[in-house]
Amino acid sequence: MQKLLKILKWTVIGYIVLMLGGYFFQEKMVFWQKSLPQDYQYVFKVPFKELWFEPEKNVRINALYFNTDSTKRKGIVLYFHGNADNLQRWGKHAPDFTRNGYDVLMIDYRIFGKSVGKPSEAALHSDARYVYNYARKLFPENQIIVYGRSLGTGVATKLAAENNPKMLLLETPYTSLPDVSWSHLPIFPYEKMADYTMHTDQWISKVKCPIHFFHGTEDELVPYNSSIRLATILHQNPTTILTTIAGGKHKNLSDFKAYHLALDSCLTR
Repeated sequence: MQKLLKILKWTVIGYIVLMLGGYFFQEKMVFWQKSLPQDYQYVFKVPFKELWFEPEKNVRINALYFNTDSTKRKGIVLYFHGNADNLQRWGKHAPDFTRNGYDVLMIDYRIFGKSVGKPSEAALHSDARYVYNYARKLFPENQIIVYGRSLGTGVATKLAAENNPKMLLLETPYTSLPDVSWSHLPIFPYEKMADYTMHTDQWISKVKCPIHFFHGTEDELVPYNSSIRLATILHQNPTTILTTIAGGKHKNLSDFKAYHLALDSCLTR
């Protein structure tokens, strides 16, 4: 009996230690950013310019603006990237949009790349609003497409819910960050622990524009079922708003022809 109690005691202690560790280090688990020197020079095979936004005091948001070479510019894509690296990695995706007649504006979140400022969930959304308002000075809302990838899908969804863009495109979207954590280790009260919840499932029903998802069936980070659940919230048949990439994982959808065909279809509407 004493041995059993001892095992139980250390199991409880271990659980509490892991839970506290998860709480205090959650920002490091959410953000896998790579910083860049302020004088870093980006290199891409397509034309671009570097921009800076200062949405509030002591905050500088680094951005890249890619111009389409199309003679018939259709509008602009606001691209909110995933939770890792910086714009040097994500900029390679700009040609997917510029070749379809859209300019592309990408930002690095606070502490990513060359961006500076204290990160938080509120900051993610407020910075996105600031950039959206900048885009509205260049294009009418019916020419603005909001694109989110992974972490950025929550940012993009809330932004679209608060405005009236032409379209919302989500690559590997989640219902919420606590749901993602629970899908991997269903033992902690993530909803109560998390400073970053990003409830896409609560915001998406408020989006008024057309929505389309892209998700791989073998996604090892954000379960494919997340997109099915979001489609259910919208009372939509998943086949109508979800491009399913058979065998696709979290980071490789752009390797599949099916992804590009579906994206091109969305961008030619």
